[in-house]
Amino acid sequence: MNVLKAILTLSFLLLLARMGWADGTILGHVLVKTKPGVSISAIANTYRVKVDDQVPGTAVYSLTVPAGQTEASFATLLNTDSRLVFAEVDTFLLNPEIKGDPVHLAFDFAAADAGFLAQWTAPLGVYTDSSPLRQVNLGLAQARTRGAGVLVAVLDTGLDTSHPLLQGHCLLGMNVLNPAYLPGESYDGLTNAAMGHGTMVAGIIARIAPDAQILPIRVLNADGLGSALNVAKGIQYALRSGAKVANLSLTSSVRSKTIDDAMDAAEAAGMTCIVAAGNNGTSETQYPSSRKEVVVVGAVDSNNIKAPFSNYNRSVSVVAPGVEIRSTYLSGGYATWAGTSFAAPFVTGEAALVQSLHPEFLPANTKDAILSSARSVDKFNPAYKGNLGKGMIDIAATVSRL
Repeated sequence: MNVLKAILTLSFLLLLARMGWADGTILGHVLVKTKPGVSISAIANTYRVKVDDQVPGTAVYSLTVPAGQTEASFATLLNTDSRLVFAEVDTFLLNPEIKGDPVHLAFDFAAADAGFLAQWTAPLGVYTDSSPLRQVNLGLAQARTRGAGVLVAVLDTGLDTSHPLLQGHCLLGMNVLNPAYLPGESYDGLTNAAMGHGTMVAGIIARIAPDAQILPIRVLNADGLGSALNVAKGIQYALRSGAKVANLSLTSSVRSKTIDDAMDAAEAAGMTCIVAAGNNGTSETQYPSSRKEVVVVGAVDSNNIKAPFSNYNRSVSVVAPGVEIRSTYLSGGYATWAGTSFAAPFVTGEAALVQSLHPEFLPANTKDAILSSARSVDKFNPAYKGNLGKGMIDIAATVSRL
């Protein structure tokens, strides 16, 4: 198994190098936003380049890079053009579980050594009645609301809508990577380390808010990698579709003005964005968790102890279970995974319940409702006091106060 770990880790590092991960830049184009009344064709003609893509319904475009320029140098040049709001290189975002310690790839290698098959054949009962559900105090919340009338966007690797427990919960959705296909999970990566990631996230949301509808939006490939351009497209699609809550279990070390532009519009329209804090195990603030408007979710274990991999800082809003989380997986199965990616959807489900009771709530109202009922975990984590937000979410308490 150590050999398998080494092979997958090496393959993943080679993939990142091949795709420009060394400096976080996606090669071949830059992203720009034009000012009102400015034609993108005029910009392209000035620099003798082509417009090769656009975030639909916005003034954000992708321009090819001219010969003799790098992406960074061309973006710097474009930022001197008074006709543009901004210009920037396109950058990678990824599922936090595939970055850093390879134990956070698609399964726990140590556990796999002890019993690989058991790791991926969790019984249905563990999904429907588990310790994490008691930890977040789902309790009687569903007696009052099950999330009816709320559309929840899941921007991830896609999801398996044929899973028995997801059937009837999902709309058609969008495959941003390949619009000709449905947003299902697809083996289109090198390591395919993130296969099943979106399906597991969706399963957690469906367990918390079973009457909410899930809108699958595929913005990451099977390696868990995606671009700022495609994530922005996904956010815009969620906005146009009427989503009131969005789960973004993805991170980057680089801020993106392109994504900021899309998220600004979505939040202004009333969409609450729930994001993972990241799995670096440091006080580093990842993006988009650096945005003050989002709900940032860290991870703890079953004893409310901060998970070793979970980031911790003043940007964290709340924490939720993120260790040994079992949820829906591919081919109708269930699997165990760990990461802040799987803490976030507990909060996303809670946000859906809040929106179901108060559809007029703006993101700030929904965030306040979630944070105001959370229970501090500082006493369990004295070394991280003040860096785990308001603490463990309490779904029943949130619902009872509305």
